[in-house]
Amino acid sequence: MKNISQKRWLLLGISFVISIFLNLLVFIKTGPNFPVIFRSNDFGINFLGNRNLLWQIPVLGIIFVYINYWLSQLFKDSNKNLSNLLFFANIGVAVLIFLISVQTYLLNR
Repeated sequence: MKNISQKRWLLLGISFVISIFLNLLVFIKTGPNFPVIFRSNDFGINFLGNRNLLWQIPVLGIIFVYINYWLSQLFKDSNKNLSNLLFFANIGVAVLIFLISVQTYLLNR
C-alpha cells in the first residue's frame, strides 16, 4: 500500500514541476515591463499582470498541497477516509494549477 501512495505523491510532484517549467518559459520570454496575459475571452484580454505574478499560482498551490499532506498524515491512522479525501483534494488543486499554467503558456506564446 505504501508503494501506491508514493506513486500518487510522485504524480502530484511531477504535475507541479511541469507547471513551474511552463511558468518559467513564460517568465523568460517576457520582458520586465511586458505584461503577461492570464485570461482572455471572445471580446479580448480580461486580465493582464506583471510577470512576477506567475510564481504566485504554483507557490500557493504547493502551500495548499503541503498543508493537506500534513493533515492527511495526521489523520492517516484515525480516519482513513478523510486522509483519502484530502489526497483527492490535492489532485484537484494540482490539476487546476497545471491547467492554469498551460493556459498562461498558450496565451503568451
